[in-house]
Amino acid sequence: MTNNPDGGTSDRPDGPGMALTGIAVAVLAVSATRSPSTAGSVRTRSPWAAMEDYAALIRERTPMRALSVPMTTGDPHLLTERILGLPTGVSAVFVVGLRHRESAAVQREVTERGGPVVLTELDVLTAAVAAATITTLRRRGVPPRAGRVVITGASWAPLLAPVLIASGIGDLSSWHERDAEAFPLRRLMDHNDALIDLAGCAPEGAAVSRTVTVPADGFPYGALVLPGLLAALCGHQVQTLTVEAVAACVRALALITPTDQLLPSVDDRRLVSAIARHVSRALGHPVPYRDQQR
Repeated sequence: MTNNPDGGTSDRPDGPGMALTGIAVAVLAVSATRSPSTAGSVRTRSPWAAMEDYAALIRERTPMRALSVPMTTGDPHLLTERILGLPTGVSAVFVVGLRHRESAAVQREVTERGGPVVLTELDVLTAAVAAATITTLRRRGVPPRAGRVVITGASWAPLLAPVLIASGIGDLSSWHERDAEAFPLRRLMDHNDALIDLAGCAPEGAAVSRTVTVPADGFPYGALVLPGLLAALCGHQVQTLTVEAVAACVRALALITPTDQLLPSVDDRRLVSAIARHVSRALGHPVPYRDQQR
């Protein structure tokens, strides 16, 4: 279908949504002896199981093909070689099961060697957590620029702070367990609006109804972001995922989240198209199909 100037759609088969049908995405999962946990908790869905679920999600929610690429090594150089050896029709690679340092090494090396854009599960989780922070502030009647947010375990998601700043959060603080004696977290939260507990170390009651965490099974959060993000990035020779693109995902998620919810439902028919539109506009790309739900 094709976007009309007024934001509607037409049934023309040559629309931008159909242009994505010739594009493939690889979902690469690393299932080594020790798989990384999600923030502050033990992973409940194996990387290979998540790989199949993400691949099925891409096929269901976009016109793109999804290839599953299971790996048993987390060596960044070997993963880079595997990615560069994928078929030329692969426009993006989504990586599951790597820690952020290894992920960053793969992204950097693939980009330097002219490969497809590499996204990671941590990237899409970062977008979902940032959006949940925005909606948490909103439910408390706090505008983002007036919001004061504390993050524990910030090193787990290095992109989170820049994305929050780009999303308009006015004040960010990082808290470590070594700060507990001088600056107890419970006392600190008396003067802050929201807590992002990536380390899973917040004492009970430290920030009731104001705490955002990453679930042990990250798939439900990642599934909110990935299809729309891929729809906006693929087909444009994008080489790297930028802070601006992730922040655009955050804006889209926050805008369509009902006031009584933390995040939208994965079944929300606006989800994919809203993210695709916001990311495309942020990157200066033509806005893709409005809604490709089948």
